[in-house]
Amino acid sequence: MGKADIHIHTTHSDGMASVQQVFDFVENETDLDLIAITDHDMFDGADEARNLAARRNYRFQVLTGMEVTTIEGHLLVLGIDKPVRSLQGLDKTIAQVHAQGGVVIAPHPMSWMIRSIGRNGLMRIHRHPHDEVYFDGFESLNPSLAGRVVAQQARALNARVLQLAETAGSDSHVLPTIGSAATIYPGASADDLLRALKEKQTTIEGHYWTAEEMKYLARIGPAQLWQSLVKLPAKHIRRHFWSVRK
Repeated sequence: MGKADIHIHTTHSDGMASVQQVFDFVENETDLDLIAITDHDMFDGADEARNLAARRNYRFQVLTGMEVTTIEGHLLVLGIDKPVRSLQGLDKTIAQVHAQGGVVIAPHPMSWMIRSIGRNGLMRIHRHPHDEVYFDGFESLNPSLAGRVVAQQARALNARVLQLAETAGSDSHVLPTIGSAATIYPGASADDLLRALKEKQTTIEGHYWTAEEMKYLARIGPAQLWQSLVKLPAKHIRRHFWSVRK
């Protein structure tokens, strides 16, 4: 069985570690078989990760990804070759990802602490799936506080109604929490994981962040907030400015 952390952020968005630092940590400090770099509305980290993995012989595999902000909340996107635009409708974003051959997962679903896809959006797509508009997975375990506050209700909705493939990812913005939640699946490769999602053969394991992990996060909190609230928005503004000029 393979073990994957498919929800990791780096300095390309609001994470505190570079792609290289993430790779070194995963290689030496975890038993993960697969990771995905899923920076907020940025494909740069995923692109750097796949290029770095291609140049070096790491024991784990890498799956490209993003955490895309849609009008209805965040959408975890995996297995794409090029970036997906932010701030589009949820249905349109999902269709664009599937057109690339990628998969979509609802991260920290229904959470009121962070931009999340709510019950209405989940149910609308469940009741009226069409063409390329459907969910491939449901993040049943997100170890952050944002994921924890609604975990019971979200899991109940998926178990009773949605019945989507379960996933877990650390949502890590720092090195020590990488691997705190993981998706377990038959096989070990990225292709195996994508197949397991479609066949609903995934399970989850992990823990909510411990008191020790929370203390560490509190210590680096100001720096991470600066990264999230100042540096990342400035990066998006610069990118938008240069795209308009072109």
